[in-house]
Amino acid sequence: MMKYGLIFLSLILTVNTAYAKCEDEAAASVNWTGCDKSGLDLSGVDLKSAILRRVNFSGTNLSNARMQDADLSFSILKNTNFSQARMERSRINNAKIINSKFPQAILDEARLSRSDIQFTDFSNSRINKANFYEAKIKDSQFNKTELNKADFTGAKISKGNFEEAIAQETLFNRADLEAANFSKAYLKGAKFEEANLIDVLFTESNLSEASIRDAIIDGAIFTGAKLDSTTWVRYQRCRNGSVGVCK
Repeated sequence: MMKYGLIFLSLILTVNTAYAKCEDEAAASVNWTGCDKSGLDLSGVDLKSAILRRVNFSGTNLSNARMQDADLSFSILKNTNFSQARMERSRINNAKIINSKFPQAILDEARLSRSDIQFTDFSNSRINKANFYEAKIKDSQFNKTELNKADFTGAKISKGNFEEAIAQETLFNRADLEAANFSKAYLKGAKFEEANLIDVLFTESNLSEASIRDAIIDGAIFTGAKLDSTTWVRYQRCRNGSVGVCK
């Protein structure tokens, strides 16, 4: 009996060590799962590889934080400041991101699949190869943002501002982009196949080698857009030198 009692006690201790400790100081690999970290000043902290699932970061300042490989999935990020934060390869899936700030943050290879993103500022940030699969994005700013090879497949984006974004080979297949602004964006090789592009602005954008095959383009504006070798709606390949109109 004593033997089994010791085994049981050992199991309890093992499980307890896996639990989050909300009182732990900010540190690399800390486990704050389910903790309330709202309204704090955590600017410049090291949270690399931290487990931050289901954390409430509402109103928290995480500017200049180091959060590479951190897991923020299912967390509440409302009025959260991530300005200039390093968040490469971070996982922010299924999170609620409302009125938050990411200017000049680095989120290369981050995952934001199925997240609810509203009124959030990603302007001037770097989000190359990030995954926004089926994310819901409303009234958010991606202007002058690097989005090369990012994946917005199936995303629903309402009033998205991508003006002057750099989004080479980015995927917007089957995305709902109605009334989005891509003016002066660099979209070489980007794919908008089967996407909803109703009333989208592509004014003076570079769509060379891009594809809008089977997309809905009613009301879309392509004035001044470069369409060299662009694949048009019905599989037509635009001739080199096409500007504004696929020829």
